[in-house]
Amino acid sequence: MRPGACALARLVGRSWLALVLAAVLVPLVAAPVGATGEAESQERPGVVLVGVAGLAWEDVTPEDMPTLHAMAGTDAAASLTVRTIRSRTCAVDGWLTVSSGRRSSDLIDSDQDGSADRYCRPSPIPEVGEDGVATVPGWSDYLDEQENHAYNATLGLLAERLGEVGVCTTAVGPGAALALADPDGRVANYQPNPGEVDGDMISRCPVTVIDFGALPPPARAGSDEATRQTALEQRRQVAGGMDELIHMLIEELPENTALLVTGISDSGPTAIPLHNDPTHVAGSALRVAVATGPMSDGAQYGARWLTSTSTRWSGIVQLTDLASTLMEYAGLDEPTAGTVGRPWRVAGAHPADAGSTVDQLLSTNQAAQIYRTQSGPFFQLLGVGQLLFFGAALLLLWRRPAIRGSVLRVVHFGAIGIASFPVSSYLANLFPWARSNHPALLLWAIILTLSVTITTVALSGPWRRRVYGPAGIVGGVTAFVMAADVTTGSNLQQLSLLGLSPVVAGRFYGLGNIPFAIFIAACIVAAGALAQWLIDRGWSRRAAGVVVTGIALLATMAVGAPQAGADVGGILAAIPAFAVLVIGVLGVRLTIVKLAGAGVAALAVFLLIAWLDWLRPAGSRTHFGGFFDDLATGEALTVVWRKFGASLGTLDRLPFYAWLVPLAYIVIIWLVRRPGVGGAQDAMRRWPIMDYVVWAALIAGAAGFAANDSGIIIPGLLLTVGIPLVVSAVAAARRDQYQNDALESSAVPTAQAGR
Repeated sequence: MRPGACALARLVGRSWLALVLAAVLVPLVAAPVGATGEAESQERPGVVLVGVAGLAWEDVTPEDMPTLHAMAGTDAAASLTVRTIRSRTCAVDGWLTVSSGRRSSDLIDSDQDGSADRYCRPSPIPEVGEDGVATVPGWSDYLDEQENHAYNATLGLLAERLGEVGVCTTAVGPGAALALADPDGRVANYQPNPGEVDGDMISRCPVTVIDFGALPPPARAGSDEATRQTALEQRRQVAGGMDELIHMLIEELPENTALLVTGISDSGPTAIPLHNDPTHVAGSALRVAVATGPMSDGAQYGARWLTSTSTRWSGIVQLTDLASTLMEYAGLDEPTAGTVGRPWRVAGAHPADAGSTVDQLLSTNQAAQIYRTQSGPFFQLLGVGQLLFFGAALLLLWRRPAIRGSVLRVVHFGAIGIASFPVSSYLANLFPWARSNHPALLLWAIILTLSVTITTVALSGPWRRRVYGPAGIVGGVTAFVMAADVTTGSNLQQLSLLGLSPVVAGRFYGLGNIPFAIFIAACIVAAGALAQWLIDRGWSRRAAGVVVTGIALLATMAVGAPQAGADVGGILAAIPAFAVLVIGVLGVRLTIVKLAGAGVAALAVFLLIAWLDWLRPAGSRTHFGGFFDDLATGEALTVVWRKFGASLGTLDRLPFYAWLVPLAYIVIIWLVRRPGVGGAQDAMRRWPIMDYVVWAALIAGAAGFAANDSGIIIPGLLLTVGIPLVVSAVAAARRDQYQNDALESSAVPTAQAGR
């Protein structure tokens, strides 16, 4: 290598972290601070929030709910994710979440029998005192319940913050009283009957919250057709009554007042089931969100999709957004302080035709339900399928040595095919599968077709002649697709089987934990394959190290930049992993000190990004700034403990992976450290950097387990993607070695005969 190139390599190597910092932090520094481009109106609009427990877009038909259906065409609309602490949100959970702006819960075990309730309790009826102030019965029990969970919910936050600036509120109905109760459970203005709401009542206070009750629960699981139809008809009748109330409310709505209609929860109150009876609680699903009238800045909502910066997802808003939305209407300077939600905004225009808008929202919920039912089997298929496939191959190699070449060829092809499944599941979102009559079947057909296509490309080009070539191609395609996706809004991850789900509501943008594991494994394998190809073509290790450093920089940007991956734990896992790979490519000896230094550097980068993000207004912060705020307020330990508990909890929920992943780690370490193990050593002779590829991936998985609440899923998915890519190289190397041995064996008798 030329001296100038050597100097450049050293410079880039020493400046890697500086480049990472610059690339990740520039968007933070350059981002507008507090500017929203919204003009303040002279008179601030009022707002009315209506909550209907269980209201879904399936209920909004022109026959049953003509008023709300028409609003879907003329006003802002979205799907509302109501996920709180439990997977199925009860009405009390939903109203308490409005109160705190964070995920909150009714009593999980209300009868104290040692097991979680399988029913939803009704909202308590407030007790009105002689002074006219209402008190929520059992409020202290709600406060105590939140202490059992690590979401730092402060019940009464909404009322307290509005009261601090002198904004009065009116609560109508028991659920609304839960939402507008102060930290002591007191409601200053309470009205019991939503049917008596009129313009004068609404005009008394800038913020009015109305509980319209609940839709009847669905028929019990396993019910006969007659029972299901009876339950459906009851639901339709109640929905029609709700729609009439909404129509009356619109007629009474004062000028310059917004109306927000929401499906506040999955289910209203349900009967207590008998022992072993199926639950009556509706399953988790996306609910209704409609907004009409003026936004907080005075502009009209119009026929556009609702969104918020908490989701960055056009047509998706969260239940936790409601508190900050109401506080923004009230004119608070920091409407998001103390909450995790963000005020509602509007995105692009939705179809002017109400039917088309509702159909799109229904298809989103249909895709979310397919994710809920199919993502688990897809995840298991990748893991269990590999065990069966590779296990059968090992058995054949042991029992049928005469066909080893054929078996290894099948393993080589099959491993590449398995590794192409994750990226195919993301690319499937390029097709409108959710709107078909058989969406699940079409989705699987698209994934299979894409996997076959990617596998064919990986095994057909000139790169196939190198043992690491096909693996590098699949890894490169996966990394490129995912990096492009997170920098353009994470559209391919949304509702893909290994992506982001608004029903689960763990993350709405950037890199989720599962996509991170797939992305980092693909990056490491692709970078390691490219580095080996450069070295094989005569490049020096330093030059190859420069290239890998550049890939590491781009990948770390994709993982950590707030406008891209915004993955808090990903930074802590990516930097040490890439540091190990760069060290291996440069040919430098890996030591514990260097590894520890990479970990400290990752922590420093993370804290610096978090601090700069925290300096921005609360409404503009990402997960980084949110964590630093928790650090500044002393709540970080609670957050870390919650994530740690959730991480360990995956060991109980996924015992298969809890046993398999550590075992896989042990076997992999034994294979790469033990000299003379056939296939692994054959591959390392032709792909020496593979040793460091394996170590980098193992470190990324272990760090991801420690830094994220998905726990064992992260190393499990990383191995699920990484193992097939590495096995494909091992199988190809071993197959070639068998062929060479066979040629040499056949050449010996020929040579002896020639003598």
